[in-house]
Parts: sequence; C-alpha cells; structure tokens
Amino acid sequence: MANDDRRARGKRLFREVTQLDDAVEPSDPFLAFTIDEVFGDVWSRPGLTRKERRLVSITAAATSSMPDETSFHLLGALKSGDLTPAELLEVVIQIAHYSGWPKAASTYRSLLTHCASLGLPLPTND
Repeated sequence: MANDDRRARGKRLFREVTQLDDAVEPSDPFLAFTIDEVFGDVWSRPGLTRKERRLVSITAAATSSMPDETSFHLLGALKSGDLTPAELLEVVIQIAHYSGWPKAASTYRSLLTHCASLGLPLPTND
C-alpha cells in the first residue's frame, strides 16, 4: 500500500510541477523511477515549499548546462504561477553573477520564449 500511495503522490506532484495534462502512466522504467523517487519522495518532503524547490531545480539545471531541463522547469513554474517572469529574471541575474553569463543567457532566452508563448509580460529590470 505504501508503494501505491507513493506512486499516487508522485503522479499528482508530477502533474502539478510539470503542468502536463496528460495522464501519467509510467510504463517506462525510468519514468516510473522518476515519478516515485523525484516526485513521490523528494518533491513531497516537508521543509521547502514548491516554489523553493522550483528555484533550486531551475538553478541546478541552469548551472549544470542542461537547457532542456531548465526550459522544462521554467515552463512548469510559469504555467503554474509558482514563479512570475520578474522573479525568474532575478534568478537569471543571480545565475549570471554566480555561474556565468553563458548559462544565464541560455536560461534568459528560454524564459523569454516561454513568456511569449504563454502571453505573459516579458520581465523588465524595473
């Protein structure tokens, strides 16, 4: 039963975090492991809010030069409303100063693309 609860919790959090509407039926072993471990266990832990976990995940992906994963997390954060374009611009600025301009530039381009596709206002430096 604990594994069923873990899987159900993982599926729910996967949908919330990714904002994917498709049913999540993990027939692929790596996706099943991801849903159980990453979403069923890590994202459901107490101690950090979902917004805080998003900030950590976006930063980790961006600073590890993983543009696909960074884009994936940016889109989920924007679609869910967990983070605003302005907040994400601040993340980009922080990344630029602590991890380098190329990583921040890639993240910024992805942020702008997602804002435009979602009809969100572009972040400003005000």
